[in-house]
Amino acid sequence: MRLNMIWLAFLLPVISLSAQNCACSEELHYVTGYYEANLPGFKDNVNNRNQAGYDAMKKQLFEAARQAADKSECFKVLTYYVEFFKDNHSHISMEYPVVNDQNPELVKEFLNSPLFLNREKISLGKIEQKPLEDIEGIYQTQDSAYTIAIVPSKKGLRDYAGVILESKTPLWVPGQVKMELKRKSDKVFEVFLYMRNHSLNFVPQMELKEGRLGDNWFKTSLKTRNSYNLNLSNELEFREIDAETNYMRIPSFSGHLTARMDDFYNRYDSLIRSKPYLIIDVRNNGGGSDRNVNPLLPYLYTGPFKDDVVDIYVTKDNIAVFEQWYAGRLRDTVNFDSLSTRYMRYEIDEMKKLPQQSFMQRGSSSRIKLDRVLAKPSKIAIMVNKHCASSCETLLFWAKKSKKTILVGENSGGYVGYGEIGGVKTPCYKYTLGCTMTRYRKQRKYEVVGVAPDYRLDNQTDWLTQTLKLVKE
Repeated sequence: MRLNMIWLAFLLPVISLSAQNCACSEELHYVTGYYEANLPGFKDNVNNRNQAGYDAMKKQLFEAARQAADKSECFKVLTYYVEFFKDNHSHISMEYPVVNDQNPELVKEFLNSPLFLNREKISLGKIEQKPLEDIEGIYQTQDSAYTIAIVPSKKGLRDYAGVILESKTPLWVPGQVKMELKRKSDKVFEVFLYMRNHSLNFVPQMELKEGRLGDNWFKTSLKTRNSYNLNLSNELEFREIDAETNYMRIPSFSGHLTARMDDFYNRYDSLIRSKPYLIIDVRNNGGGSDRNVNPLLPYLYTGPFKDDVVDIYVTKDNIAVFEQWYAGRLRDTVNFDSLSTRYMRYEIDEMKKLPQQSFMQRGSSSRIKLDRVLAKPSKIAIMVNKHCASSCETLLFWAKKSKKTILVGENSGGYVGYGEIGGVKTPCYKYTLGCTMTRYRKQRKYEVVGVAPDYRLDNQTDWLTQTLKLVKE
């Protein structure tokens, strides 16, 4: 369970009873029914030992849902349910239209909307900065777009509220609540964060460390504001750092980038094989397709190893999602080859032969064996952060089997136990509900926790500088 169930006890008294357009209880009924029928990890998370607790949680949530006044409050209720499951890929999200704050007419329209007018406001007196390790105090984003005060606010689910002091966008004004925080441990918090357009996002873990909360909130008393663990570049990049070291930046393994990535790999392959050291930067790589990870294997490979076994969860809804994906592959012949498309058709047909809510093994535990071990690169460092997820973590598991590869940075995201997310819309509020459809037999123990690095990097100096030193040791 990823959310503290004590939160539920505080939810009921604070939900407004004003009019609403959608019945949140019907949204919750849809979400619980969909997960109970289609989530491959449901039986891993709900069993004889905790069935009574699960049922009690649902009862509390349905009571809260009946009182949820608007889309944001209902989203919180549904988030509690989704976060019960130890399955990072499965999620729920809400969307609002992007508002161009450079357009005066659109801004005026937004400022007169219920979304803006109903945003909670807190009147603050004089606010003083607190020590770096105290959650209370004044914070700014790295670009200074927002300045907030985090203050005690034991209302409903939260222990603290982040209240706007200054905003460079007219979409936010002083006094409005920008975030709600619940303490999980001494320095770790669960956070509901209101985005630029006031849509709501759940962050399961924000850590306060040396005056930095999460990746992007800094105490104003800090002289410098650095998040060296991040790399927000979305561009594939290759460069020669020095006579001995190559650097590759891979921001995504998306299946829609296959053609570009094949060209990228082919273009620099001979250069990669010409130097002893290689740094692969996969910070903020949210994954995609293992097919686009495969070309990196020859550089890492030092001997045969076994890959994990994948099981597909057979349900009519999951089959329907795979059918949609298959149709998409038929339309995109640039990024999806005919062999993999035919294999997907084969899997779908095989699934249709099996009983509902059964598992179908995908192939077998394959023994990965290449023809040879490359002399160069002779040492590889993979830079990883908590935003490396899913197929990005496939690379990390392979690296752990390599005698010449080290992982540097911080734990990965822990999106490794379940995969292949089907997205559906809830009936009324049209939240996006993500539900995994496959499970990994061995990797499930790393779910949520992530893959640990061999060397942890700090936030004192640039991570590339630290990595370059480690790879040459």
